[in-house]
Parts: sequence; C-alpha cells; structure tokens
Amino acid sequence: MRFVRIIGAVALAVVASAFGGVALAQTGQGAQSFTLQPGGTATVTFEAFCTNFGQAFPTSIQAPNGVADAKVAGALAYIQSNNLAADQSQALEAQYGIWQAQGATGSPAGGTTAQAVAGAATAAPASPQGTSLLDAAQSGQVRVTLSSWQPVGNKVQIGNASDNFYGRGTLTVENTSQQALTLYMPVGTLFPPATAGDQTMAGYATSTQVTNPQPTPQPTAQAAQGQPQQLPNTGDGGAGASWLVFAGGLALIAAGYSIRTRMRRR
Repeated sequence: MRFVRIIGAVALAVVASAFGGVALAQTGQGAQSFTLQPGGTATVTFEAFCTNFGQAFPTSIQAPNGVADAKVAGALAYIQSNNLAADQSQALEAQYGIWQAQGATGSPAGGTTAQAVAGAATAAPASPQGTSLLDAAQSGQVRVTLSSWQPVGNKVQIGNASDNFYGRGTLTVENTSQQALTLYMPVGTLFPPATAGDQTMAGYATSTQVTNPQPTPQPTAQAAQGQPQQLPNTGDGGAGASWLVFAGGLALIAAGYSIRTRMRRR
C-alpha cells in the first residue's frame, strides 16, 4: 500500500504541473526588498512602537510619511532581529529602550533588555537593494494605502497612565508606473496619528505578499496579419500530452497493483 500511495502522489503532482498551477504570492521576512511589475500589488505587514513618551497610543494612524531618526531606527533593527515583539513583556522593555535612546525625560528605566535596545541604537540598520517605498510614493511611482492597524496585547501601566504601546498593521502598495520596481519598507518608517496629539509610531516590515499580473500572450505574426491560426498538432507526442499520458499510466499501474494485492490476500 505504501507503493500505491507513492505512485498516486507522483501521478497527482505530475497532473497538477501539466495543468500549470501558478502561485502569485511571494513572501519575505524583515526589510527584504520585493519586486512589483506595472499594476502589481504588495501587502506589507508591519509592527510599530511609540516614539513620543507621555502621549496617548493612537487608535488609528495614517499612511507612512517619513523615517525616524537613526537612533530609533537602530533600536528597532535590534528589536526586529531579536524578535522582542513576540512577547509583550519583552516588547515593553524594548519600548523603554527606544525612549531611552531618544533621551526621553521620565521614561521607565527597564532592565537589561531595555539597556541592550538603547545601546544598539548607535548601529544603523542595513538597507536592502532597491527603492524605499516612501521615495517611490513621493515620486508618484506607487500608491501606498494603510489597510489595517490595531494594538498588540493588553494595556499596561506606563508611568501614571495605562495604555498600549505597540501595534501591528498592513499596507497595500500598488505599482502605478509603467516599469518594474524593486522596493522595500525602511526600518523606522513613521506612521503619523490620525488624531493630533497622539503618538507617532515607528515600525519595520515583518512580511510581504506580492501579486503581479500575468503577462499578456503576444499575438503571432500570422494572427497580427489577420490570417487564421492553425491549431497545434497534439497527436505528435507534445510535452503537455506526454506528461498527462505518463501520469495516467502511473495511476493505472497503482490501481492494478492495489487490486492484485487485495486478490492475493484473499
């Protein structure tokens, strides 16, 4: 029976490849670059931390409009590379480290994690190849839309107030130009609040899903001249038909083997 399962799996895989299932989504981690063809779109998931100690966490934010200073970007790069946002207590320490790197007065001191984040603020994050999606948006090459935003975890006590301090969201990036673009979201990308007086958030990309349009088939010279096209001859053992025949043969062999096995057991 194991032989039958193996043959069946191979047959299904070959049939699927013969019919040409094409995956349109690509994923990437961190600040890796991604390529959008004209008309292509990308969904960028991001995490962001507060940059203004003492101000309220924003329940809603706007599309990104800039990049934080080098210290905040360096601190965020450390947070990202050490996955500190995965645990809320570690994320809170990371938040303290960001405020300390900025020299915020009255910010909680935190522990060793906060000190490590603040110390890492002097190291600038590496920029991947390509164009910042912020620069591309400013030059009119892409359209950037904020798709979602929400806080992470429960409110915590920060100084004399109880509030959230970091969140996750998604951006939609659409290539509106006539050329392929290699883009990335910079570490430290700033998201202004929708309500004046709330926190400005600074974040980094965590994943990217890309959907590019399928290329349009080019007409042959014969079709361009208005002449009827001759259908391809599929009776000469073409590659597509051969694969299907091979897959069908494997399936028949598997079925025969299964029947003979059952008959012998009787």
